[in-house]
Parts: sequence; structure tokens; C-alpha cells
Amino acid sequence: MDSVQGRAIWRLVVAIGAAGCVSILASAAQAQAPAANNTPVTGTTDWDQWKSNCALFGDLKKKFIPCATSTFRSRPFHFVAQSIVPGSAVGGGGRYSQDFNENNGSQNTLQATSLITIRKFWYAELKFTTIRAITADWNKSGESLALTGYARNRSLPVMTFYGLGPNTNVNNSVKFSQRDTSAGVELTTPFPEISWLSAGGKVEGLWPNVAGVTGTNVVSIQQVYTEQTAPGLATQPPFAHEQIFFRPHKRFLERYEVNYNLAYNLYQDASTGHYSFRRFEGNFEHRFYPEKKKHGGVIAQNYFSVAWRYSVSTATGGSAVPFYLQETIGGSDIDNQPSLRAFKDYRFRGPNLLTVKAEYDRKMCEACEPCKPGIIRTVCTHLGLLLAYDAGQVALHRSDFDISQMHQSFGGGVSIYLGKDVIFRMAVALGGGEGTHPYFNVGNFI
Repeated sequence: MDSVQGRAIWRLVVAIGAAGCVSILASAAQAQAPAANNTPVTGTTDWDQWKSNCALFGDLKKKFIPCATSTFRSRPFHFVAQSIVPGSAVGGGGRYSQDFNENNGSQNTLQATSLITIRKFWYAELKFTTIRAITADWNKSGESLALTGYARNRSLPVMTFYGLGPNTNVNNSVKFSQRDTSAGVELTTPFPEISWLSAGGKVEGLWPNVAGVTGTNVVSIQQVYTEQTAPGLATQPPFAHEQIFFRPHKRFLERYEVNYNLAYNLYQDASTGHYSFRRFEGNFEHRFYPEKKKHGGVIAQNYFSVAWRYSVSTATGGSAVPFYLQETIGGSDIDNQPSLRAFKDYRFRGPNLLTVKAEYDRKMCEACEPCKPGIIRTVCTHLGLLLAYDAGQVALHRSDFDISQMHQSFGGGVSIYLGKDVIFRMAVALGGGEGTHPYFNVGNFI
């Protein structure tokens, strides 16, 4: 057995052992739980409400918003309308969720989602989640234990690549296709004796596939790049991905909130070991809620936030970080997270990343009691404003980070709300030196 295989087996044993330890703690917590908490969980169905909201008789103007809400949020089935990744365009599909009643106090949900866009990007996922309350004395936060098993597939027929590093040319873009298959288990648990901390881990298998594209006036990636300039282009092995994370979070003085996520990742090339690497990620978000409700509490949709993200990857012994697993900034990344909105999607790509984002979100009004029914009330309750400033940089090496050379952008626009959720953002950003860039973002519910 060589050293690469030995390290992979050891990491897998450690990950499984950690999951087992947390499961034992959960079982102990369950044993200490009083009988009153073992009430069966009731499943959810909104079918009758949907039939009422979308009935073909009555005032259609009044029923439009309730019908749309039921159509895209009801259970056990509802329609899904959104993009999959930036550049995929908007698509449609559906989600079916089945709740299982249990006598041991856990909430189990089986969820199936399928979506295809007008540009023939598609996504499919099957996910099972169990959430169990922990009433032991050591659980100071009162949070629950969550265990999720999933299998998903994502087909991305046309993706854009500008090259690696912080100084690529916007006019030298090429196209490639990407298909990702993954399956794994993720566990999240409150941290013993600490109310502001949760922790967890994930073990999953990744089966990526990258290829060129064909078409009129399309430059395919293999026509310009090689394995040396785009690592991972020649071959894409399966990966074992293990992650451990800690999530400090706290709400204090009612109007202030911090949410951090610190994660350490191991990506193990299960074939040759050439593409094995490690990654540390740090996400640090601070929120301030300036407005209070009339009867107490803050308006959660109105906030000012400042968030930092720091991600560094290390490949040793001649290994390389595959370009399709590297970080990107510009527009939105592959997970639909905005950064440098004045630039095109995936504009800068590299193994290391540093960003800062300041954003002000404000719903026009929490409710509109003074407004009479009609267009003003509809706009008031479903429209919001957005102001944002972004700065960021990718680097081929950690030592290359230079805050004075970070790309910047700023802009503003509007948000569309469905209840408390933002389902669409439209903004204009500038300041990047590459012209004014319109920014569109459909809420990511998958």
C-alpha cells in the first residue's frame, strides 16, 4: 500500500469515527430526553390551500399572489423556477417532499428535486434528512442534530473559462462542458457546553467530467489550453472529499448578529493521487438590523451586512488543484453566491481567494396596513432595494495576495420577495473597469 492510499484510508477512518462519536452522543441525548418530547411529528400538506388559492372562480387579481405562493412553496409537491448556475438561464421543474412520522421524536424527510433550464442545463437530487432534538444538559443552544444523505447530478453543457489568475483578459474566453455527480453524508450537531457553536462533517464521493464544446463561433477550451495551463483538463479522476467544519454564531444586543463558518477540506484523487489537495475556508459575516417592528423584534429582511471570505488550497508533492474545483469571483460563482458584480460570471479563477462584501438590503415595507388593496400594496409587500460594494482577488499562490490590487465594484438594484424569501435580484454594477454590468440573480432554492 503506497503513502497516498494510506493517507486516504486514514482520513476516511477518521471521518467515519467522528461521525460515529457524534451519533453516540445523539443516542445518549435521546436516552435522557423526557417522554413528553417523543410526540410523533406531523407531516405537512398544503394541497387544500393550493386548491383554494388557485381556484378558477373569484377575484383573479386578489388570488394571483396567493396562488403563485402556493404553486411554488406548497408541500408535498411544488414547482421550482430558477437557474442552476450563472449562465444557465432560468428553468423549471418540481420538488416532492415526503415527511415521515416517527415515534422517537425525529423529523425525517425524503426530498426529490429535478430541474432543467431553457439552455439545457439540468439538475437532479435525491436527499434524505433526519433532524433529532437533543434535550441533554450539555446542549446549551437547544439546536438539533441533523443528518443528511444525498445523491445529486448536475449537467452544465456550456461554461466559460478566462484562464487562471488575477490578470486574465476578458476577451480571451473559451467554453467547456462540465458534469458533476456526487453522493455523501453530512452531519451537523450543537457543540457540547457552548451555546454559540455548532460543528459537523461531510464525507462524499465526487465524479466530475470535463470536456470541450462544439458550435458556431465557439472556441473550445482544448483549442487554447493544455494540462499545464488548465490542470485537470486531460483527465478527471473520482474524488473522496472529507470536510470538518465549525460554525460560530451569535445574536447579541438584539440588533447584531455574527455567522462564521470555518471548514477544512481534503480532496483525495482516488486514482493516481496527482490531483489531491487540501483547502481551508473561512466565511465571516456580520449583520446589523437597523429597524424594529412596532410590537418588538427586528425586521429581519432589512439589514446591513459585511462579509469576508478567505479560501486557500494546498497541493503538495507535485500535485495540482484541478481548474474546475478552483475558486471563482465575478458576477456569481458556481453556487450562485455574488462577488464582484461589475464583472462577468466566473471572471477570475484561482486556487486561493480573498473577498469582502458590504450589502444593504431593505424590503419596502414589512407589511402594508395603511395601504389599500391594489397595485401599491402589492409593490410595497414584494419589492425591496439593494446596495452593494464588492472587493476581491484570486491568487495562484497565497503569497501573491495584495489588498491594494483587489478588484472592486459597487452598484444597486431591486429585489423581489415571496413572503420572507428573496426570489430574484436585479442590479447594475460598475467600477470594475470593464464597463457597466447588469446583474441578475434568481433565488437558489436547490
